Amino acid sequence: MDTYLPGKTPIVFVPGLFGSMSNQIIPGTGNWNFGFARTAYEPFIRILEQMGYRLNEELFIAFYDWRQPIAYCAEQYLVPIIELAKQKTGCSQVNLICHSMGGLVSRAYVQGDNYQWDVDQLLFLATPNAGSPVSYCYWAGGRLPRTVSPKKNVVELYMNVYLAYLEKSIPRNKVEAVQKHFASLIDLVPGYAYGDYLLEKQDGIEKFVPYNTMVVQNQFLDQLNSTMELIWERSISVTLIAGIGNETIQYLQTVPSLSPKRWVDGRAVGAINSSFGDGNVMASSVFAMIGEKYVVQATHLDILYKSESIIRQVLER
Repeated sequence: MDTYLPGKTPIVFVPGLFGSMSNQIIPGTGNWNFGFARTAYEPFIRILEQMGYRLNEELFIAFYDWRQPIAYCAEQYLVPIIELAKQKTGCSQVNLICHSMGGLVSRAYVQGDNYQWDVDQLLFLATPNAGSPVSYCYWAGGRLPRTVSPKKNVVELYMNVYLAYLEKSIPRNKVEAVQKHFASLIDLVPGYAYGDYLLEKQDGIEKFVPYNTMVVQNQFLDQLNSTMELIWERSISVTLIAGIGNETIQYLQTVPSLSPKRWVDGRAVGAINSSFGDGNVMASSVFAMIGEKYVVQATHLDILYKSESIIRQVLER
């Protein structure tokens, strides 16, 4: 292990979707832990410890209830951990290392009205700053059709496990159950910055559905991205790391929906993929904000350890 160096700015690690688990989310799962994602996050925490950050001394984990709206998660879960880190270390600022959805939780805080000028650096790994089309499928349709994504990945498996639990424990229409008990998903669908992403086929012709005509819009991300300059006005350094080399859904192919409640902007029947993503998030979505940009050949989860040299370099500044 690296020798601990006094004076390091403490780190608060903010995991992504499904990266926090407790009795609060699923009864019987215990106190806060990494849950489904422990095999990805526990090795990453060891990497940070090898850099000289001691867990619960200079390194803290901001677990949160990822079912809740992202702004709520920032206020109720992230802010108290930042306060704890400052109290325990005597430092006035922390560095936030964020994976996936955790980056949006962090942005909700640093761009919010209650920001306390206590973040020095933001490091985003695979954060969907413009959203992700897959989330539209789950929010609007309650599922990811096999015609859209024939290959399963780990994040999708986590999603299916939780949706199966939700369907079993709260029997009702799946879309209604998701929208009521998994409210954060609307905060993850593509926003205006992503661009039009639904390709609707009518009479043999495909054309994009204009975002501004859609029912499913991401007001949370649209607000964040319209006030992005606050991050630099608040003197926060930003590092963005995106994974590439993995087939990732860039656009959804749709047909008109016959239901007033499901697939309201079109039923997803296919996808157009791009290799400029990590299998879950397009690099262009990660890079939808200004910052120092890096790309690594990595999936949505192994970007954690494949970014080690970049993280070391950034933290040593």
